[in-house]
Amino acid sequence: MNNTLERTLIDALEYLMSLVQEGTQPEEARARLHLLQKQHPDAKMDLVWEEEGYDQSVHYDTLLHLGKEGTVSLSFCPDRALPWPMRGVHRWSDKYLVRVNKTVLTVDQAIACLDFIWDEVPIVNRLVDMCLIREALEKDPIDLSDAELQLAMDTFRKARKLYKAEDTYRWLQQHGMTHEKLEYFVANEAMIAKLRDRVTVNRVTDYFEEHQADFDTAYIARFHVSDEESALQTWEQIYSGGLDFYEAAQRCFLAAVERREHPSGDIFAVIKRGQVIPELGMAIFAAQSGEVLSPVRTEQGYAIVRVLSFAPARLEEQTVTAIKKILFEEWLAQQRQAARIEWYWGNAGRTSQAT
Repeated sequence: MNNTLERTLIDALEYLMSLVQEGTQPEEARARLHLLQKQHPDAKMDLVWEEEGYDQSVHYDTLLHLGKEGTVSLSFCPDRALPWPMRGVHRWSDKYLVRVNKTVLTVDQAIACLDFIWDEVPIVNRLVDMCLIREALEKDPIDLSDAELQLAMDTFRKARKLYKAEDTYRWLQQHGMTHEKLEYFVANEAMIAKLRDRVTVNRVTDYFEEHQADFDTAYIARFHVSDEESALQTWEQIYSGGLDFYEAAQRCFLAAVERREHPSGDIFAVIKRGQVIPELGMAIFAAQSGEVLSPVRTEQGYAIVRVLSFAPARLEEQTVTAIKKILFEEWLAQQRQAARIEWYWGNAGRTSQAT
């Protein structure tokens, strides 16, 4: 055994003993592992643990990866505690949902996060993304200042109109969350935003120059008609001047209400060229201001659109945010392709195929 390895083992053992003696929880234990890793950069380290359901005690193992020589598994069990061999052969439990590389996502974490962190689909990819994000943050942690945490909490409450303390407490009760868990997930959301900035640094301008046309803006008014024949008849009346565009929109809205449908009341919209279906986008951006387009098939039926005005793409704050999201999604897709994914839940074959 060389002196470097001996020193690494001694420091790792002292680290494990301190975790047990101080009753350290996993989040803090991982943070302290990063400090140990910096002292011994030649030995890659991982921390694994198991929580005992009966008394919530935590057993830790440190894995020291020595390259081609192999891996050392080091653990410490205090007097009268339950040693690792007696804790069971399996290291997973029924509360685990998915393992991505070496990061495990539990079911309760997934349910709590999905409610307000992610608005996009599909869910399967988002669950994997959460593991990949956690893995990236564990490898290269992001520190948040008190001011950043407060801003994240204020933004969260404002987005959900939780302006008073009683509003926040009511929301927590409705979602079965404690204030501590809310702070954890809001902080996590803020760290994801900073991770997005890190992943996309120095790439936004180049992406904008390559895809500038996708961010051209059109200001439109539109309404939907359920069937093609009625849409064509309505458009012809508007085009010939026999029917006002906004009067037609009102008629279609009231007719949908009478049919007990749920029509959208949002007649005006701001759209980007790259955010709409190609057929509709091509028609809108090829039109002139004031032109009423012939009906275009969409998911809601047939759209009749009046183009109000255009604005060329600019690299403003809203555009920068949109580009960062696109680049971050591309980065996550690359990470999913390279990840080893093992599902513990549902039909593993179908779930893995979906991922």
